[in-house]
Amino acid sequence: MTKAIKKSELHDYAMMAAEYSRDALLVTDNEDRVLWLNREFEEMTGFSLNDMLGKSPADFLRHEATDDDIAALIDEALKYRRPIDVEVQYRSKNGDLFWMESRITPIFDQDGRHTHFMSSSRDVTQRREMSTASREAAEKERLRQRERRLLSQISEWLYSSKSLEELLRVISRSLETLMPEAAGQLYIYANSRNVLDLKIHWGGATATPEHMDADDCWALRRGRAYSYGLRPIEFPCSHVTADSDADPYFCIPITAHGQTNGLLHLQFDAITGDREERAQFKAFLEHRWELALLCGEQISLAIANVQLRQELLDQSVRDPLTNLWNRRWFLDAAYKHKSHAQRTEEAFSLIALDVDHFKKFNDTYGHDAGDMVLRTFGAKMIEFFSDKCAPCRMGGEEFMVLCKGLSERQTLILAEDFRSQVAEISIKHSGTTLPPITVSAGVSIWPRDGEEISELVNAVDMALYRAKERGRNMVVSADTLKR
Repeated sequence: MTKAIKKSELHDYAMMAAEYSRDALLVTDNEDRVLWLNREFEEMTGFSLNDMLGKSPADFLRHEATDDDIAALIDEALKYRRPIDVEVQYRSKNGDLFWMESRITPIFDQDGRHTHFMSSSRDVTQRREMSTASREAAEKERLRQRERRLLSQISEWLYSSKSLEELLRVISRSLETLMPEAAGQLYIYANSRNVLDLKIHWGGATATPEHMDADDCWALRRGRAYSYGLRPIEFPCSHVTADSDADPYFCIPITAHGQTNGLLHLQFDAITGDREERAQFKAFLEHRWELALLCGEQISLAIANVQLRQELLDQSVRDPLTNLWNRRWFLDAAYKHKSHAQRTEEAFSLIALDVDHFKKFNDTYGHDAGDMVLRTFGAKMIEFFSDKCAPCRMGGEEFMVLCKGLSERQTLILAEDFRSQVAEISIKHSGTTLPPITVSAGVSIWPRDGEEISELVNAVDMALYRAKERGRNMVVSADTLKR
């Protein structure tokens, strides 16, 4: 039969349980001065009873990282003798930070007088670190999912762009949204392939060269993407301005189908914080590096796709002999001009051109010489007519110029100047100087000479025929046919 435990034995058992408890136990008097602590408390904090006896635990454990609001809650509970459960960060004797989950309980005697406080605590640092790591991992995954969604949307916009200008707007807007902390530039090779031209910049990247040589960039010289600011051995690119070469940056060649078409440059502001902040910034850049490479791949394919589409479009709307716009392009552009003119009441005009006696010239000197004349004539049109005028070859020796925003007088002066300059052209073929060529021209104005495009073209053709009837090498307005 089990004997009842004596009161003295009960005290000994209680002290044994407290001393070897896995919880850190601390007893203070009613003024919160330390009276006793167990072995677990000393191992957790590093402070012995001799260190803390008669003093407040807060004087030893609290520090600058301790949350002021939590500390205030503890002080209030002690003041009003209320129990409290808290998680609070403290500093141990050796300087390490740790988290304690504590329950502080006021103790009262049989008469209801407050005599002591007792706290029971556990080290929850590892649990909080795991919780923090879990939250950080969840946050990183949330950001990655957002980036994947954005990349998917960006890819759709990139491959839906019909022109390079449209694509460039999509690229700048997309990268500014995806990586708002980076300033960027996109360079594309000029047709000569000996220089890269700056096409767009975003994110405050204004002090950038308008042109650069391939040898100015380590990425283009080495044929692969280059990051500056992440590796032990690295050298700045020549195209990076002197006042920003201390900032980390990425240079990513825009390459598709084995050919480099340009360069994507992304620059980040350098961080000057402590070692931990720099380490976090470096990890952030490593992630941005992977994201930038993905963007580079998407942009490379999109630019190649647009360039191929543009080449195919040019082939369908360009005359292969003269490189002028063809009849198909002219009709499409004329209807667009008409629609714009109807909205804005801005007139536009046509100039019809025909090389005089071309058939006779062709029969006399051969088709090769005739082609030389047409190529020279087309080159002169490209050189002469400004952005407001679009020169086209309608077929054979017949040409048309679509002029936007020019009055009849301006159009007639333009046509006359071109006619006089054509007469001064000297053409050599097979070592022989060919006879001078002349051109007849007709002019019509919308809407005076026709509301519909077909009417306007018919009017300018009639004016051209009248110029030929009157002896060629002259300009005639469609308005004179009505008189």
